Amino acid sequence: MARSVFSVCRSRLMQTGSRAGRDGVEMRAMQISYKSGGITVSRKTGIAMCGLVVCAAAGAPAWSQDKAPSAKMLNLRFDEDFDYLSGDEGSYEPDRFDFLKNNSLGDDWRFDLGGDFRFRGEWRDNHTAFGTIGGPQNTQQLYRWMMHFNLKYQDSFRFFIQGVVTNAEDQDTGFNPTQENHGDLQQMFIDWNFMGGDSPWYVRVGRQDLLYGAERFVSPLDWANQRRRFDAVKLVYAGDPWHVEGFYAKPVVVQRKGADNYNEEFDFAGLYATYSGFENHGLDLYFFAIDRTQDTVNPNGAVGDQSIYTLGTRFWGTTDAWDYEAELDHQFGSWASDSVSAWSFSGVLGYTFPHACKPRFGIGFDWASGDDESSDTSVGTFNQMFPLGHAFLGYADLVGRQNIIATNINLSAWAVPEKVKATVAYHLFWLANDEDALYNSAGAATVRDATGASGQEVGSEIDFTVNWKMSNHSSMLLGYSHFFDNGFVDTNTARDSDPDFFYLQYEYKF
Repeated sequence: MARSVFSVCRSRLMQTGSRAGRDGVEMRAMQISYKSGGITVSRKTGIAMCGLVVCAAAGAPAWSQDKAPSAKMLNLRFDEDFDYLSGDEGSYEPDRFDFLKNNSLGDDWRFDLGGDFRFRGEWRDNHTAFGTIGGPQNTQQLYRWMMHFNLKYQDSFRFFIQGVVTNAEDQDTGFNPTQENHGDLQQMFIDWNFMGGDSPWYVRVGRQDLLYGAERFVSPLDWANQRRRFDAVKLVYAGDPWHVEGFYAKPVVVQRKGADNYNEEFDFAGLYATYSGFENHGLDLYFFAIDRTQDTVNPNGAVGDQSIYTLGTRFWGTTDAWDYEAELDHQFGSWASDSVSAWSFSGVLGYTFPHACKPRFGIGFDWASGDDESSDTSVGTFNQMFPLGHAFLGYADLVGRQNIIATNINLSAWAVPEKVKATVAYHLFWLANDEDALYNSAGAATVRDATGASGQEVGSEIDFTVNWKMSNHSSMLLGYSHFFDNGFVDTNTARDSDPDFFYLQYEYKF
């Protein structure tokens, strides 16, 4: 059977990836990192130097680069491809759940079944307002169950449905829509290759996850117990060397009682193009538009609607042992009665040493503009949209991509090749403008000195994580983060102690 347009799309995703730093050298938290021969759950940080010592002592062999096709459980489950199961026995690696995949219903229909269970225990200390006196200690257990059914007709039609149940136990705070959802549709959409045959065009309509680029601005936010999703229509051109998607969407809001529904007052649209004609390098060009008719307060104190537009580009790739990424964005539009003009820039550079442990040293830089004058009619604060925030700005989720200057250095290594990865990352934070607020990973202002007298120094954070890839189906993540308050935060909060965050996570996919 000829490869379907959906399989071609998956291959394009595997080629372009979602961040610089192939072969498991990415810094991202709980997202996939595509590499030859398999996938790696990335940013499994921990005490990397210990991992280097263990690996060196073990004298681990080099990894095999030629592997038969095998089951791969992805971040976007609808991108999984089990067509290889149509081959002869011995041409692929068997898996215990093969009986659920690539099943035939006659000559023209095929279906897959799959699911996901995840548990995470968290302990947070002094996270409210950066450790104000009497700030809560919160120990909670997060559970998530998801099941999906994927049905295809020839190479022209696909129906995908995924249900979700999430729960939070022993939570000290109130209902949190990113943590709890007592049963609803995570996704339900159709794909239609409306031109037929091997055409690279198809349309997707329904509830769906959205993920673009490095997930700095549009991400399903897998770290959250309840993944982010949208009710959307998307037109896709899965060609070569261009892959282009245009979409119109509304974010779905979790309802404590009743079925989840989209936000009627929030329109989100975009055009995202990826060019992969350069060997080992990629280029993204994109445009996003937000039209929000809800009354919200801007950094100048004005209340009204938002119409914000983002133009951006991203270039990334690898050269020998080096990996790199650069992303630049400009925002314009209006918020209430004020005009908007904002910028952001991000850069990543890493070097992977020639050793079986694949030790990698990396540096990163992030800048997102802030508002420089609260009494004027212009807004300079960058809008981070729908990001995977802590993948770049610390696991503690105390800092967002708005009015921020951030640098980080990180070191990672596979203590046991292809099995156990450890990483340590150290972040430094400053306000881009000292009269604007500090924003958290959700984009909410947490601390502000409108006079600017408190200065720009925010603090620093250190993250340790260790990830154990137990099998193609299961993984375990252990992590600890500590935030060191400094300057700006000290002056504007009655601190008791610095925030700490410890967590242990187990996930099983089939």
